[in-house]
Formats: sequence, structure tokens, C-alpha cells
Amino acid sequence: MKRVVITGGTGFIGSWLIDKLIREETEVTVLVRNPDKAMKDLPMHSMVKIVAYNSEEYRKLCKTNKETDVFYHLAWEGVSTKLKNESNLQLNNIRFSLEMLKLAYDLEAKRFIGTGTVAEYAFSENIMDVNGRQTPNDMYGAAKTAAHYMLETMARNLQIPFNWAVIPSTFGEGRREDNIITYTIISLLKGQRPQYGHLLQMWDFLYVKEVARALYLIGEKGKANKTYGIGSGIFKPLKDYIEQIRDIINPDLELGIGEIPSLSDKTFSSCVSIYDITKDTNFVPEITFDQGIRRTISYYKEKMK
Repeated sequence: MKRVVITGGTGFIGSWLIDKLIREETEVTVLVRNPDKAMKDLPMHSMVKIVAYNSEEYRKLCKTNKETDVFYHLAWEGVSTKLKNESNLQLNNIRFSLEMLKLAYDLEAKRFIGTGTVAEYAFSENIMDVNGRQTPNDMYGAAKTAAHYMLETMARNLQIPFNWAVIPSTFGEGRREDNIITYTIISLLKGQRPQYGHLLQMWDFLYVKEVARALYLIGEKGKANKTYGIGSGIFKPLKDYIEQIRDIINPDLELGIGEIPSLSDKTFSSCVSIYDITKDTNFVPEITFDQGIRRTISYYKEKMK
């Protein structure tokens, strides 16, 4: 890939994807809402160009028809627990996604990659088939599902090769949103006792650098009009991951497992089959959970000094 356009580049996964693209000597145009903030968050590099939405430069970009190898659409507002059920916000995300696909068409993009989430398959009790029926549990997952099918239909009408990449539970340095990994690490580093449900769910976590590499490979080698699940391919009870984090930080610390009542009698999983992405792009994770989590713990430990 020589040239890509990316939305959501200042986000957690997007920033790591940009780093990967730079290392692969790929020219990156990053579409942002706030250029001043983006200048602080994004690397100052000759391969990176920051363009504000609806600016004169943006309009000029639309008219240049400069050939774009891949258009990565990662931008999505309202992923926090507080905002996941804000229906108007989630509907705006769908509209914006369709606008970005139209922009990709204007730029003569050779491929458009949208990013989904395991939240589309919230009630999965086994390994997720990303081509199977989605079962979202909130407006965020429902909006992602709707965006998937609307983008897929529009891409077919515009004749743009399209991929939908289902992002797994992702962890690593720089994640700002609270999740079970960051909650556990920060609580234990403070010497606190974190509380959980029974943590019997089978789970799959993937280090953010590997997620970025998977997205890069889909852009480079993915087959058109396919949905790809991204993950580690290794599934363990959620309890095992939490105990592993505790043991790395301090095995004498206590965990409040089972102290929060379960909301359902069923035990759902978050495990994605990576058969297709491995077959089509040769993606196999290189960084283990243990290696990635040690880097992440070191990052938070340094940040809390």
C-alpha cells in the first residue's frame, strides 16, 4: 500500500494503525475534527497529513481524485458505557460512516474497510461466526450491525471492494476508555481489591499492536467483500486473565471474584474465529497475552508515578 486515508486516527487503535503504516512507509491522510488536538496526539512525520473535516483542504482532497489504496474507517463516537445507548448519537455514526464511504468513492479508493465489534455478537455462547446472525445487546452493537449492512450494500452499488473487520477485546498502552483490563491493572497497582462477577465467560484478548497489524494485512491482502474476525485464536475463562494480571503485579493481592451478582443465568463468550484472516492474509499473532500485558502494566505503572 502506498496511500491510505483513515478516520479515527487519534483513537486508541487508530493511532497504533498509523504507527504501523508509517513503519511500512505508507502515506497516511488522517481525517480529524479537531486539528489542534490531533497535532498533539498524532506523530509529526513526513508520511502523515492531517486534514480537518469539511475544511477547504478537505474539499480540495475530494476533488483531487488522488488514487487511494485503502480507506480505513475507524471513527465512532459513543463507545463508553455511558453513551452506548444514546440512540441519536449512534444513528449519527451510521450517517457519518456512509458519508465516508462516499468520500472513498470520490477518492477512487481501491478498498474500504469498516470496523465492527464483538458487541455485535453479545449473546454468543460459543466461538463467534462473524458471518452468522448478530445479537447486539445495546444501541452501540446494533448501530455497528446496521452500519455493516448499509456500508456493504452501498459499497456494492458503488462497486468499491469492501471489508468489515470485527475488532476483539483490545488492550495495550494508551487506552483511555475504562474496561476490565485497565480497571484491574489500576486497582491492583493502587493496592485495591477489584470486584467482579464470576468471570466464567470464555474470552479472547488481543494486544493493540497485533490488532493494528491485522488491519494492515486486511488492507494489503484481504479478499474483497469479506468479513474478517480479528483475535488471538486462544480462548480462556475471563477469570484466568484477571488472575494472570494479579500474579504479575503482586500474587498476594486479593481479587473480589464473584462479589458482583451476574445479570444472566447464561455464560456468554467473546471469542472470534480467525480462520479466514489467517487463511487469506497469513495473520497469526506474534505477541502473546503475557508479553502484551506486561508492557501494558509497565505503561500504567510509569503513568501513575
